[in-house]
Amino acid sequence: MIKLHYLRGYAFSVRQVHTQVAIVGGGTAGLNVAAQLIADGHAIPQQIRIFEPMKMHTYQPGWTMVGGGLYDINKTLKPMEKVLPKNVIVSDSPVIRINPEQNQIQTFDGEKYTYDQLVVATGVRTDFDQIKGARKYLEDPNSPVASIYHFKYASKMNRLVDEFEGGKLVFSEPQMPIKCGGAPQKIVYLSHDRLRKRGIKSDIHFYKTSALIFGVPKYAEVLADVCQRKQINCHFKQKLVEVQDHIAIFENQDTKELQSVQFDLLHLVPPQVPGKYIAASGLGDAAGYCNVHPATLQHVKYKNIWSLGDCSSLPTSKTAAAVMAQTPILVKNLIRTWKKGLEPLPEYEGYTSCPIFTSQSTLLLAEFKYNSELDETFPIFQSNESRLMFYLKKDFFPFAYWYFMVKGLWGGRDGFRFFKGA
Repeated sequence: MIKLHYLRGYAFSVRQVHTQVAIVGGGTAGLNVAAQLIADGHAIPQQIRIFEPMKMHTYQPGWTMVGGGLYDINKTLKPMEKVLPKNVIVSDSPVIRINPEQNQIQTFDGEKYTYDQLVVATGVRTDFDQIKGARKYLEDPNSPVASIYHFKYASKMNRLVDEFEGGKLVFSEPQMPIKCGGAPQKIVYLSHDRLRKRGIKSDIHFYKTSALIFGVPKYAEVLADVCQRKQINCHFKQKLVEVQDHIAIFENQDTKELQSVQFDLLHLVPPQVPGKYIAASGLGDAAGYCNVHPATLQHVKYKNIWSLGDCSSLPTSKTAAAVMAQTPILVKNLIRTWKKGLEPLPEYEGYTSCPIFTSQSTLLLAEFKYNSELDETFPIFQSNESRLMFYLKKDFFPFAYWYFMVKGLWGGRDGFRFFKGA
């Protein structure tokens, strides 16, 4: 019945609705932009329309902690109406195309909307089906295959490690970019520590598609030492291409040879891709990400289109911390060009942060910007693993997200935004 309703609307609806600021995506990036536009006094809620089909908002950085036995899955989920700014207009039919020449958005139900300013913030999609057999074994509750890149599979990972009685654990990491590029190894270290505390003997192997443990030399040195100390076997340029019963098949990225690896527990990370509508609408770069200027966040061709977060072409690590740094710059530039007729300011330098759990009580806080240049907030605590940084990530960041970010009052490492505006 639902499909028939959508088809009927698509065929006969010609109504167009105008909104001043259209935001495609109600995840961390889209929600943060809407909240800051309102909190800073640039727009009233009724001037903003958010296109978001999901009914639940998810705190995805928490899923690593769920899989690592540190966090309750229910604390990572809230109904969308509980986090959206009050009185913001919401359209829950998926966007299928944008016509930037006519400032028009088309949704799956056939409706058409026009806009003055457009923010593209739909994140990336986890494509488990790119790994043959992955979905089958992830969905099987009796199979020892899990992933922290889905709330259901993250809970499964927590259970599998709890029940693990020894043997070989295999962890994979796909080609970059992915959201939270450090997460695939966070779960390695968290799982190792849990098993160590229980006295369980384990043989841990970490297979990475890339050639490096981490892209920033300072942190790579620390993490290489962590792996050596914990006796974690690292394998580079190895891409997971198929999952079978207790067998993972990897492809060597140089020779293209296939290798079958037996496992007793497999944690996999899926490849991730931007929404197809971005490329279909002529907004994407060669890889399909919304093509924006790396310093202004303005689209390279369409001056009233902006993008941030995981779906953007910004050449930095895709993290929530990056979104917090990008949002005030996007908001400032959007208002400068729209309401003041000024050129956008090239202020974004690529800041991002990757808090990497190295055990169930320590963390390495990696902060950097474009070209892997260090950009640290707490240098004294960032040369090695830190217990203080662990609690900052585990306890304070979720609190700040749910109670301040959704209200436009959290600026990431810039702190609270009570007296800030674009």
